[in-house]
Amino acid sequence: MKKIIAILLVLGLCGCSGAQLRQEILGISIADVKNSKTRQTQQYDISSDVCVAKIKEMLSDMKAIVRENTKQKFIVADNLQGSFRSSIDTTQVGILVTAWEADKSQVDVASGNADLAAFVSKKISEKLKGPDQSQALKEEQQAIK
Repeated sequence: MKKIIAILLVLGLCGCSGAQLRQEILGISIADVKNSKTRQTQQYDISSDVCVAKIKEMLSDMKAIVRENTKQKFIVADNLQGSFRSSIDTTQVGILVTAWEADKSQVDVASGNADLAAFVSKKISEKLKGPDQSQALKEEQQAIK
C-alpha cells in the first residue's frame, strides 16, 4: 500500500496534467483527438477507406509505429522522430478519419506536440491532395467499390 501511495505521489508531483499522464500511460484516445484545442482538421474528396489506406502507407514510409482501430477508423502513430526532429519516440499522433458522405472524408490529427500534429497533417494533405494523386485516388475508389 505504501508503494502505491508513493507512486501516486511521485506521479502527482511530476508536473503532468491528468490527461497528459493518461496519454503517457494508455496512449492518445479518440476523445483526445476530438477535443484537442490544437487539432488539425481537413476534408478530402475521397472515401474514408482510401483515406485510411493512404494515411497508413504514408506513416509506414515515415517508419512510424502504427496501431489502428479499424472499426472506428482511428490510427495512433508514434516513433516519428526519424521524420520530425522535435519528436521523441513516445510522442503520439492520433488520426481520426470520419466519412461524411460516400466519397468525402474528414481527417482530424492531434498530438501533445502541436507542431508534430501540424507536420503530420501537412504530410497527409500532400499524400491525399498532391497534384498527381487525384486521378490515382479516384481509380482506387472505383477498385474498392
